Amino acid sequence: MKQYKIINVAFLVLLIATFSACKKVINVDLNSSSPRYVVQGNVTDVPGVYTVTITKTISFDQDNVFPTVSGATVVITDITAGTVDTLAETLPGNYTTHILTGTPGHTYKLYVNAASNVFTASSTMPAHITLDSLYTQASRFGGTHPQLVPVYTDPALIGINYHYYHFMEYKNDTASADIIVRNDALINGKVINQPINGDGITTGDSIAVYLECIDSAVYQYYSTLQQTANQSSATPANPLTNLTGGALGYFSAHTSSVRSLIVH
Repeated sequence: MKQYKIINVAFLVLLIATFSACKKVINVDLNSSSPRYVVQGNVTDVPGVYTVTITKTISFDQDNVFPTVSGATVVITDITAGTVDTLAETLPGNYTTHILTGTPGHTYKLYVNAASNVFTASSTMPAHITLDSLYTQASRFGGTHPQLVPVYTDPALIGINYHYYHFMEYKNDTASADIIVRNDALINGKVINQPINGDGITTGDSIAVYLECIDSAVYQYYSTLQQTANQSSATPANPLTNLTGGALGYFSAHTSSVRSLIVH
């Protein structure tokens, strides 16, 4: 995208921020973009602390150092259980939980107040689905690198309710920038062994793949982020967000299951 003189800087910030750690349509002039808040938060069913990060977008002609936002009030409420957790700022712009426990079926609400700018979102954690196994196979498209094949069983559902999946791939502890999401509209109730690209993996690489079960709003975020990344337009659209109040980003309550391997 270097050939374009106009680009959506807010999208670039989201893309970089989303994949540098372990979905509002705004077209922004490179040299006159107004700063926007970017909020990203996750609650999972893996025990431990959960983190919300708050940063701001930058103008195109600035260095790629995205300003962190300190001094915000950040609260996550487990609506189902009635638990309220006020997060602590443990690093500049990073806010972590104290007592919250991620539980499938529970709905979580995020509240952020940053310099009197209020942003909210809610997300319901789906049922846990286990990533049963992970293996490699030769590329079906004649590529020189093998593909990764995650295997899991999609539960059978009646009606139009879907399961939504997001995959995160790590190669040698570095997160891939690939955006991989699926739903089970065509695969309901089946054992799934559909390959993913593998991000140029080679012999000796250490690979970890996480299967995240996400809700429909977070699925829309990742889907539109994926579509935006594939656009050839000079003014791509920002991905959809489940945040209110004008912030970019997302808030996700999801389950997580991981498998790893060494490429042979």
